[in-house]
Amino acid sequence: GECASLKICVTRSTTHHKFLEASFPPDYFTFVSSFEGGADMLFNGTCNVIAADKSQIRWSKLLHNAIRDGKYIRGEKTMTKEPLAMVTRNTDREFSDIVNWVLQALLIGQEQGLRKDLSLCQNHTDLTSRDASTLVFMNAVYCVGNYMEIFDGDPADWKTNQINHGTGMLYSIPFGNVENVAD
Repeated sequence: GECASLKICVTRSTTHHKFLEASFPPDYFTFVSSFEGGADMLFNGTCNVIAADKSQIRWSKLLHNAIRDGKYIRGEKTMTKEPLAMVTRNTDREFSDIVNWVLQALLIGQEQGLRKDLSLCQNHTDLTSRDASTLVFMNAVYCVGNYMEIFDGDPADWKTNQINHGTGMLYSIPFGNVENVAD
């Protein structure tokens, strides 16, 4: 048939795998342990499709160059929704604060129209203080871009938080099987 030569690289037990599993028989899949491994298999011909997060595909320099050079195409249709979250240890409050401050800097950068600017990026620090409040959090924007730049386009196009047709209600993350929750 049409899909006889299809070989999909995908990480086992991800939402990408679960989605594809409903549409394709198992012999179409080649399981990889990481996105990078899948990209390598795409380049060496083991696979002719890679299923991954849009952000992973966008930020892979090798894959980006191959798409730009016309060797591959990137689909634009979103097949799964994976709300992003940052998780830190509850025993390291200062690190947790730093992670949150970086996120806030990325959002402020977007709000203020600041963009990735390598001439302002400092990939080192002269920080002698051990006080996190002295860190320059906007450096994250200058080095990698604002929130919108990192996550590929205008959030209004993501559809994730628009399921309630402009009511302001957000996408709720499914609970899954609550019987498997540890006490």
